[in-house]
Amino acid sequence: MEQLEKLQYQALLVKKSQQVERSSSLRIERPTSLAVRPKIKRRNSLPSPTVIESIVRSPSLERVRSFSLTRDGLKNCGDKFRPHSLSSVSTSEGYESCSTGATSSMESICLKQQLRVAIIGSKGVGKKSLKNQFSTSEELYINNRDVKDQDEICVLMDDEESYVMFVDETELANQAENELVDSIVVVFSVVDARSFKNGTRKIEMIRQEIGFDKPLFFVANKVDLARQRAITEKDAKKVATRYNCKYIETSVALNHNMDQLLAGIIRQVRSRRHSYTYNTDGDMTKDPKTASMFTKILLQKLMKIGHHELSCTKLFDV
Repeated sequence: MEQLEKLQYQALLVKKSQQVERSSSLRIERPTSLAVRPKIKRRNSLPSPTVIESIVRSPSLERVRSFSLTRDGLKNCGDKFRPHSLSSVSTSEGYESCSTGATSSMESICLKQQLRVAIIGSKGVGKKSLKNQFSTSEELYINNRDVKDQDEICVLMDDEESYVMFVDETELANQAENELVDSIVVVFSVVDARSFKNGTRKIEMIRQEIGFDKPLFFVANKVDLARQRAITEKDAKKVATRYNCKYIETSVALNHNMDQLLAGIIRQVRSRRHSYTYNTDGDMTKDPKTASMFTKILLQKLMKIGHHELSCTKLFDV
């Protein structure tokens, strides 16, 4: 009997010593060890740099640069990408005609203006970098040295599309009387006095010996190296004014005045072409109405000589 009571007493002590487990709506499980959670990859709304590079270098896409001339000056409307035209192209008298097998009305819409521009100058003045920087609004050439040379650029300016094709000095020398060139750009470096002298000789030869009467540009490159500058702006403007050239100072490293130069070239070439018409034989002749208008403008400018200095830096004036 005593043994039974002793067992009952021990069972009661064990029951009291046990903890009562309460249920709760907020039950938190504590980890027994520190578990490292895997990183979750977030989706970015912008493509990666490798994707952007593949888009830019894709042969099926072409970049179209867009500009607009306003009262406040030149406006860069940004660059756009579109599928590259796969139609056969034949050039004739500075225009491209797309042979797509469509009707004549559609082929007339497909006409695209083609401009041939020669970039010449001494070695090391930045001709190659200048040409490649024309192809984009970004500082693409400076940040990527392996960019492929751009020999053709599509530009949309004032709702009119043009293909600018670049010609080097060797190709320019092989052309008979430079008939296929619409404009020549002579580049010199402001830190190299020899390149300035060579550029001046080239301009003198182009205007006087060759008799080139189309738009001519005298470009002072590398103006970002101001402390090393050897050629003053005043001396360069004298040469440009003497030989009826447009003058502009640029810096490829800073992408300075690159858009202004490209748009100025297109503006001057278009203005000269619009003063000409084509006869039934396909020969280019001056439009008498447009020629008389330009004669009046020229007389007005001649009358202003001595009163107001004609600036060679106004690239959009015609």
